[in-house]
Amino acid sequence: MMIESGVRVMMPGEKPAPLAEVLHADYAYHYKPYQTARRQLNYYYFRLQVEGASLAIIDGETVPIGPGDLLLYRPGDVACFQFVRTQEQQAGKSLISGNYYMSCRGAWLDEWWGRSSFPQRMKIPLSDSLLTIFKEIVQEHRRAKEHGTEVADYLLRVLCLMIERSVPAADGGERQLSQPALRMKQYIMEHAASPFRLEDVAKYAGISVPHAVASFKAAFGQTIMQYALEVRLSIACDRIKFTMANLEHIAETTGFGSYTYFHRVFRAKFGISPKMYREQV
Repeated sequence: MMIESGVRVMMPGEKPAPLAEVLHADYAYHYKPYQTARRQLNYYYFRLQVEGASLAIIDGETVPIGPGDLLLYRPGDVACFQFVRTQEQQAGKSLISGNYYMSCRGAWLDEWWGRSSFPQRMKIPLSDSLLTIFKEIVQEHRRAKEHGTEVADYLLRVLCLMIERSVPAADGGERQLSQPALRMKQYIMEHAASPFRLEDVAKYAGISVPHAVASFKAAFGQTIMQYALEVRLSIACDRIKFTMANLEHIAETTGFGSYTYFHRVFRAKFGISPKMYREQV
């Protein structure tokens, strides 16, 4: 495929890229008890519980669904959802459940689903980046009638790859890790370039600081700050290689605070100074 003046031109004999089409996408609020009809799907269906709780059919059984539960249905699966007020939820007009959902189809999804082995329900961190992608897909779907579906196609691909990255490998790995441990790791990845405290990480995971410190070390074999340094160094290396920003600015904007500290950590890790690293790449 060639690009001419911003327009994609298909080469002779080249096959078009497989597509992924968003049929419907939205955010659903439920304030009253309700049950959907039991139906067999003829499309792929993504559902992310964000607020409150619900009940869903998973592998033929009705199970409770809470925040962070991502449900993945393929064509042929049976879906049914119930919204019942729990004892913890206040009566009246308070929210029972809030979730993103989307139905989609396409050859790209067939290929992606075929090479994946995801369960119908998985627990994933409700990170800002993940929620932003869901939100963007919903907004793009609403604009699709005017601007076409290509952007929604790419956003859906990004979402699928994010899910693939968020869900650990099937050979054990991080799949056995606790939700707080995964949430802490996600928080550090998203906030490493800015100063943060252990209290911030623990609060995001919903646990105490001592529990956070012990849980992270047990899960990943390193401390929270050791992992944060790894992420910061990775970001700094990319900015040294791919931007013209001066090294002092890179140190300040990747969470190190000062160039002196950045220089010391960088040399300890790579054996050369940041300046020498830039000259070599």
